[in-house]
Amino acid sequence: MKFFLYGDLLNPSQLTRRAPEHQFLHLATLADHTVKFCRWSSQWRCGLASVVHSVGEKTWGGVFELTDEDVAIMDQFEQDVPQGAYRHLQVTVSTEGGEKELVTTYAAKPIGKFKPKDHYLDWVLKGLKQWKFPEEVIQQWESYRPR
Repeated sequence: MKFFLYGDLLNPSQLTRRAPEHQFLHLATLADHTVKFCRWSSQWRCGLASVVHSVGEKTWGGVFELTDEDVAIMDQFEQDVPQGAYRHLQVTVSTEGGEKELVTTYAAKPIGKFKPKDHYLDWVLKGLKQWKFPEEVIQQWESYRPR
C-alpha cells in the first residue's frame, strides 16, 4: 500500500521501528494542505504535526510502499494519543515530475493549537535530510521552532 508520510514519520529510526519493511519510492507534495500542530503528544510533551486542509498551500512528504504488517504496526504506535485521533485518509499527491498519484496518509482530528518543541523538530529534520528534501522544506520546518 502506498503511503504519504510526513513529519516525525520520516525519521529513519522511527520509520524502521514502525514500518520495518518500508520502501521509499519518491518525494511528493500534497496540494491545498499545510502542517499544523493540532494534537498533543504525551510522549513528545509537545504538539504533533498533522496535515490540515488549506487552500493554496502544499505539504511535502515521502511516498513509501508499506506492507499490511507495516501499516498495522504504525497504527499501533499512535498509542500516545487517544485511539482514533489519527485516521487513514486517501489523498492525491504530486510527484516532482508532476504526475498525480492516489495514496493514503495519516491525518489528525484537530483538538487545538499546540507548539512543537526543539527535540521534536530535530527528529523531523533528521528525516527530511535523510530523504533529501529541498532546502525550502527544511527551512519551513525550522520556522516552526518555538521563539
